[in-house]
Amino acid sequence: MYIDVHCLDKILLMHETLRLCMEKEKRYSTGIQDLDKIIEGGLFLGENVVWEAESGTFAREFMNAFIKQGIEEGHSVIYLDFIYPPQAIIFHFQPLIKQLPKGWEDKFLVLDCFTDAGGQGELVFSDFYDQAPSWIRKVPSSKDPDRFHHFFGRIEREFVTPGTRLVFYSLSMMEQIWGQEAVKTFFSHVCPALYAYETLAYWLLIKHAHPVDFITKIEHTTQIAIDLSKEQDRTYLTVRKGGQRYSPSVYKKREYSAKGSEITFKK
Repeated sequence: MYIDVHCLDKILLMHETLRLCMEKEKRYSTGIQDLDKIIEGGLFLGENVVWEAESGTFAREFMNAFIKQGIEEGHSVIYLDFIYPPQAIIFHFQPLIKQLPKGWEDKFLVLDCFTDAGGQGELVFSDFYDQAPSWIRKVPSSKDPDRFHHFFGRIEREFVTPGTRLVFYSLSMMEQIWGQEAVKTFFSHVCPALYAYETLAYWLLIKHAHPVDFITKIEHTTQIAIDLSKEQDRTYLTVRKGGQRYSPSVYKKREYSAKGSEITFKK
């Protein structure tokens, strides 16, 4: 039987194009089913989510659910922490680590951006790395925005693949260390790059800590912006920007609560 090689190539190309289109339309879970429902099934590859959070709104629980989901799906997760020293980072992750599947250390990379920036290279932080676990590493260039931008470019090229998840904790501390203009420049470059790399990224921002023009720039660049607020003893989530999600129900203010590591929304 004669097979036209050119025709076969066209068929294979069509199948590959269809596969890629279907992959683009696939939704990826945030790790919280109720949140997935709110944003119409989950996240698209390439989406950046900026979380504008008040104190006491369980932002860490949202981040941890996102990390856990990525590792369980077999994707790499990169967590960048500008706020806490390495000892505190290890402590904060203990409850999450207990829930992760076997072999999680090969999928999880924590980058300590605090020690050489906010920690000013203090020996009590640097000496920690004499016996640190393999999944946490100190970033030597976190104090200087230009050097860090160059460093992160290497991370993108060497570690990031489609489906990789990243958590930046947080834009607010980055702004305190680098200044507003440097952070706006970094975000305006990295956010589109991560979209092109087809990753999923969370960025934490402390609510009421920044001027309007800074928030406007960040929200304009990101695909999704979510507000976490607190009124008395109740916590609320509001999607401020939803990407290609147009249903009014996406943008409703919703009450939620946390019990342990679990986030549930009031029906």
